[in-house]
Amino acid sequence: MDRARTLPISLPPPSSPISKHAKVLYNGSQRWRVFSLVCYGLSTVIGVMWYTGALSARQIYNNTTRISLDIPVEVSDQSSTEVVVGGPPAATTPSAPSTKMALSKLGISADESFALGSTDPVKYTASLTDFIYTYFPPKMQKSLTYGLAQYFPKDGVPFPDHENLLAMVDYQNGWQTDKRPRPVTSSWRRHNLGWKWEMLGDAEAEHWVKRIFSESLIKEVWNALPAVILKADMLRYLLLLVQGGVYTDVDTSCLKPIVNWGASATLWHEGRGWLVPTRRGQTLESMIKSLGPPSVVVGVEADVGGRADWNEWYARPVQIIQWTLGSTPSHPILLDCLSRIANTTQRISTWSAERDAKVAQLRAEGSIQAAEKIANARSWVDPKFGGHASVMEWTGPGVFTDSVFRYLSARYNFTWPEVQNLRTPLRVGDVVVLPVTGFSPGVDQFGAQGTGDAQAMVHHRFAGSWKGVEQGWPGSWR
Repeated sequence: MDRARTLPISLPPPSSPISKHAKVLYNGSQRWRVFSLVCYGLSTVIGVMWYTGALSARQIYNNTTRISLDIPVEVSDQSSTEVVVGGPPAATTPSAPSTKMALSKLGISADESFALGSTDPVKYTASLTDFIYTYFPPKMQKSLTYGLAQYFPKDGVPFPDHENLLAMVDYQNGWQTDKRPRPVTSSWRRHNLGWKWEMLGDAEAEHWVKRIFSESLIKEVWNALPAVILKADMLRYLLLLVQGGVYTDVDTSCLKPIVNWGASATLWHEGRGWLVPTRRGQTLESMIKSLGPPSVVVGVEADVGGRADWNEWYARPVQIIQWTLGSTPSHPILLDCLSRIANTTQRISTWSAERDAKVAQLRAEGSIQAAEKIANARSWVDPKFGGHASVMEWTGPGVFTDSVFRYLSARYNFTWPEVQNLRTPLRVGDVVVLPVTGFSPGVDQFGAQGTGDAQAMVHHRFAGSWKGVEQGWPGSWR
């Protein structure tokens, strides 16, 4: 790494009450923050009062909304020791305290399996804004905050103008990744004429991230990921956050045009409470007719129904797919997911120092076998198999599921049981949720139908079964 271009190593951890002020220095381009600093310099008394108040407010915010998980994790050997990955952590507060009534017959444990964090709209948008100005390059901060504002308008409006809301299908960018670049799966081109498809190999992905996110903490998070599979997950969120469109794994086939995804969706609550008329006196029926395409399309991967032993098999009673997803740029779901990844990576970086000290101690004591076990443990393996933070909970479906439901809860007061037993697409504001059949036809569980069903949009061939089938190219585990 070019040492002259290395970011400062003194950024405070997310629990520090002065982290906001460090970000002011790091992002001086913000007018209101510059103005605050000028005021601080004009008057010592006013400056001290402002600074003290800010610290107090920040401390209260940290104490009430941010929790540090005591999970031992490991840092990548390739990550720079010059950078401490810090900033706002992902939301880790359970979504439903045990004092509340369960949202479903599965009980409180099912609700608490979702690590949503605060779903208060003000805190939600504030945390994402904080994340933007801490982690992303200055050239991207304005567009990301503007995009965030499109989904959380001010003045108490329940929902933005649904006719002019950004639509995923307008971006027509398609992405796939593999160890080496090769032709995009032909079915995606055939069913989606006019879309621009691109296959990124590992080297192309590294170049893209370096070019777009140079001199930013998001790039340092990327550098710290210790496995290709983690980077493959993070890359899909970054691609859609910046350029919008659809990401799909290389072992998928497109069954129906993307423009048809969720076209026949049922409106949640028949649109009441979230559709806003653009003209006085407009009826619900006319609003539905004028409703534009969704900003995000996701699909259900797993739905345990009423199975009592669900937690022995799945991390959450309802899980959202991320091997195929579509989104507009700058969507809050993607921002929140990346914030969670940054938080986990930071915890891994923090733990690594303690791990190294423990390994050195064991070796000095002659406990070589115990030392090697700790030193060689893979951080991305599930803890019950000797790891520290599973792929699912670091970058994969688990963390993405939490981000989807947190947004739906913060924006529309939507709860996860409302997608249980879903058999047709459901439109919740700007988001369409497809049933299991949508992106997982033929899995023979969760009520999924076959690939010929009207609701089947994408066929996923799963772990390595696609190798050499469609394009004659040797595959690689992602």
